[in-house]
Amino acid sequence: MPARRSYRFGDYTLDLRRGSLLKGQVEVRLRPKSFAVLQALVERHGELVTKEELLGAVWGKTVVTEGAITQCLIDVRRALGDEAQEVVRTVPRRGYVFALPVIEAGDEPAADAGQAAPASPAGPELKPTRRIAALAGATLLVTLVAAIGWNIAARDEAAGGVGPARAGDAVDARPSIAVLPFANLTADPRGEYFSDGIAEEILHVLAQSDGLRVIARTSSFAFRDQAVSIGDIADKLGVQYVIEGSVRRSGQHLRITAQLIDARDSSHVWSKAYERDARDLLAVQRDIAEQIATALEASLASLPRSASRAVAPEAHDAFLRARFFFHRRLPGDLVRSQQAYEEALRIDPGFARAWAGLAGVHGALIGEEGADTDELLRNRKEAIERALALDPGLAEARIRAAGHYAETGDVVRAEAEASIAYDLAPEDPAVLNWFSRALALQGRLDEAIALERRLVAADPLSRVTRGNFAFTLLAAGRLDEARAEFLRSVEIAPETAPDVEVDLVRILLLEGKHAEALAQAERWPGGPDRDFVLALANLELRRDTDADAAAARLRAGTGPAEAVRLAELHAHRGEHDRAFEWIGTAYDRLGQNAWLTGNWQWIYHLRFSPFLRSLHADARWPGTVRRGEPAATCAQEPCTAR
Repeated sequence: MPARRSYRFGDYTLDLRRGSLLKGQVEVRLRPKSFAVLQALVERHGELVTKEELLGAVWGKTVVTEGAITQCLIDVRRALGDEAQEVVRTVPRRGYVFALPVIEAGDEPAADAGQAAPASPAGPELKPTRRIAALAGATLLVTLVAAIGWNIAARDEAAGGVGPARAGDAVDARPSIAVLPFANLTADPRGEYFSDGIAEEILHVLAQSDGLRVIARTSSFAFRDQAVSIGDIADKLGVQYVIEGSVRRSGQHLRITAQLIDARDSSHVWSKAYERDARDLLAVQRDIAEQIATALEASLASLPRSASRAVAPEAHDAFLRARFFFHRRLPGDLVRSQQAYEEALRIDPGFARAWAGLAGVHGALIGEEGADTDELLRNRKEAIERALALDPGLAEARIRAAGHYAETGDVVRAEAEASIAYDLAPEDPAVLNWFSRALALQGRLDEAIALERRLVAADPLSRVTRGNFAFTLLAAGRLDEARAEFLRSVEIAPETAPDVEVDLVRILLLEGKHAEALAQAERWPGGPDRDFVLALANLELRRDTDADAAAARLRAGTGPAEAVRLAELHAHRGEHDRAFEWIGTAYDRLGQNAWLTGNWQWIYHLRFSPFLRSLHADARWPGTVRRGEPAATCAQEPCTAR
């Protein structure tokens, strides 16, 4: 047989002599490592190539994380137009299969030598979505997580742990970095959105590097207008390096300064000033990120197409304003954000990231007073589809799509979008948050906790991240850890203290400290949380009259909160029939669109309450879990919850 010099598949030729991938006669650019990954898969087409085999074939003895494979596969899939992941298929927990028929040089049939062989079966079925969905009684939660939870466990193992229990102890040796908001030196203080936007874009590009651990925006921007030293900031964020800078804007002229500081000794590792036209802003941001990555001996992934395409300066300016308002969330800011995104899209309808941002605004507006849920769902779905049509590799749009389809009950689409998002951006906080919630909802609490530890490390000053972490720890019965995280969330956001106190008192009840819990709850204003504590604590303290009075007040209520608390109370007393009756009442009161309104929080309480744990072994419990899942009617578009 002649030496193999090239492989043909579909419209492509992998030419090993030239080290090129050709589509027809046009060369498709690939980085050397990405080319090597494609070659390793093509040479074993139709066979499973494990991750270990792929790492050995491409990197040899060089120690790299699985993120290196992920970045190369992103390159390969983009080059092949493989957005649906039909060509390079993922086998959960194991590896990858190149699924197209391949013709090797010298082996082509005499006739039709220039044509690829007709499509044929491509080996084992690798579509977990359809396989799992076909099982009788399969739930939304299983389907959402089954095909993607393996990625999380595998990455934890690659980080040095041996499973979820040790994932939090794994040491991340990558250089860690925080990008602070750039100072606005423009005369107009309203220019803050522009300086913030530049810093956030630099953060966005740096976060694409597998070689860096980049702190999320929420935490990095928490020190705005505070007189805090670089050393203290680095200590609070747990990073080695800090980027700070300034922006001065006069008409179309920009002066941008940036400096990379080693927080250990406050030394300047790199600094530079740029005098540019505003139309060069995207190039400046990319240049800053690349030079910082070079200074830290890290490499950046290929720039996403949505970021590399030319964007009209006016559209980009409106995009920065929109994102500024979306993050700030003062009264009216969501509407301002929507208007700015729409302005950006009027100027440049091909701006994929603006469409993804607009989808986020529509989602955030769902549940607001007076909101038209059906219209917002239609608008969100349209914006997501526009974003993905323009840039299938945009992780933000993929994870927003996953959220949309999960909330409206389209199981298959939700899982597919989430899997792609994870492949594209496995360290993105929004992606990690989605999977941690999905794992928790499936009952895989230890894995959810391991993932949330990574989230907390990436976004240590986010009260939402801390609160979610504490809630999951509480659901898992890890009371001391939960208490510590609840207290840290109050340090971050003191205004949340009244709500957190409720959770801390519930921990006291779980610990059997009924008198202490009662003393605290008696100071609260009236309401379901107070009456629940009074009913349960007084019952345990043999004060039946007071316990009955509090329970009667709960029964007199008409909201989901009272029903949930009564279910917890009866479960605690061992009265399972009454507990299930009140769970049913709670769902009735929540209504059919609970996942699309503020009432979704009570579904979490029903699913995770430690006070309902005694019900989990009851044959009726799976039915209560299913009742809390989004349901949908998708015969007509748009697919909306019923």
